[in-house]
Amino acid sequence: MKILLIKPSWPYPYSKGDYTYNRIWPPLSLANCAALLEKEGHKVKILDAHARRIVPEKIAGFIKGYDKVFITSSSLDKWQCPNIDINPFLETARYAKRVSEEVYIIGYHGTAEPQKILRLTRAKAVIRGEPEYTVAEICRNEDLFKIEGISFVNNGNFISTPQGPPIDLKALPMPAYHLLDINSYFYEILGKNFALFEISRGCRFMCKFCNKVMYGKGLRLKSREQIFKEVTQAIEKYNVRTAYFIDLDFLSDREMAEGLCDYLIKKKYRFKWACQTRPDLLDAEIIKKMKAAGCKIIHMGVETGIQELLNYVNKNITVEKIEKAVQLCREAGMETLAFFLLGLPGETSADREEMLKFAKNLNPNFASFHRATPYKGSDLYQDNIGRDESVDKFIRKALVEFYLRPSYLRKLNLSAGLYGFRLFCGRIGSLR
Repeated sequence: MKILLIKPSWPYPYSKGDYTYNRIWPPLSLANCAALLEKEGHKVKILDAHARRIVPEKIAGFIKGYDKVFITSSSLDKWQCPNIDINPFLETARYAKRVSEEVYIIGYHGTAEPQKILRLTRAKAVIRGEPEYTVAEICRNEDLFKIEGISFVNNGNFISTPQGPPIDLKALPMPAYHLLDINSYFYEILGKNFALFEISRGCRFMCKFCNKVMYGKGLRLKSREQIFKEVTQAIEKYNVRTAYFIDLDFLSDREMAEGLCDYLIKKKYRFKWACQTRPDLLDAEIIKKMKAAGCKIIHMGVETGIQELLNYVNKNITVEKIEKAVQLCREAGMETLAFFLLGLPGETSADREEMLKFAKNLNPNFASFHRATPYKGSDLYQDNIGRDESVDKFIRKALVEFYLRPSYLRKLNLSAGLYGFRLFCGRIGSLR
């Protein structure tokens, strides 16, 4: 069977009115699906329309001849922060349907609202949750009623089959890196020849804003040998030079993280990487080891410098611990990117000014200011956050005041400045 897996194209770097950075990053979840399908003897192609800048109206020309087509509304790097503007995905699905009746939907949006996405795309079925095993099962079994974790329409009736168990990450094969053009992916902060790696799925913490619909409950890990093999092959066989470990929390399993760092230190690869973790899990020892292993920048969910708001979002951290973590990184020569949330319930204009003051005093290498988004499935969704137009206005102010400070500009190197200017302009332009 010939199978086509599609990642639609979004505006780069930002969609108008959206808060999600549309990075040119590889669709790791599709590479996982492809590996399983190839293992079962199918001929598979990944069409990354986003990386290739293929607009939706051109999609039909790539679909002819394929037995089944799977389109993702949010590949793995977008599971936590999916796009609010899904028109590029919907248009891609509609053009695909003109050519094939065998169109299936993957991603957060169909997981959170399967009936709505089925209606908008008229797909044959929507896969809810982690897609890998379900994609393989759809290609193995024509009877949709016997497939777990999907939604579809039968004789005018909306059907949702029972959800299957979480994926055993240790049973996943090597992602199909050979179906991706590694040279086309990049992260502005790190460079080109870029890949994504995944050590775990899920998170032990319960932050109110976090969207974990695609991850399920608890924390699951790959084996140490498995991740070593993936990293080794990506670097040695596919010329990967930069990467992001896409885990919700890189340090969720300290032993695994240290083992990976020790392995990379021993291998002495020409390889730079980034990750995301909680500030309170960082200490001088692990930062030093991560830096020696090639880590260039750590992403942190700082959210706010107001303790009451940190308590509200159930961050379970203190402002002092955040300040300490950033200071430790600075002392070790590790770059940091801090995420801040604006528009939380109960937040006042004085709180916003205090948050911006805190961000400037904290002085991470990069700061990302976002509107608090109540994704369906998150605890924040239950709080019925309304749209406050003043938030966008303040985000614009925060970006200008943080990045155009003379003290910040003086320390900016030319390469980072050129990349940053494009992203800065794109971010300002995306705000309403």
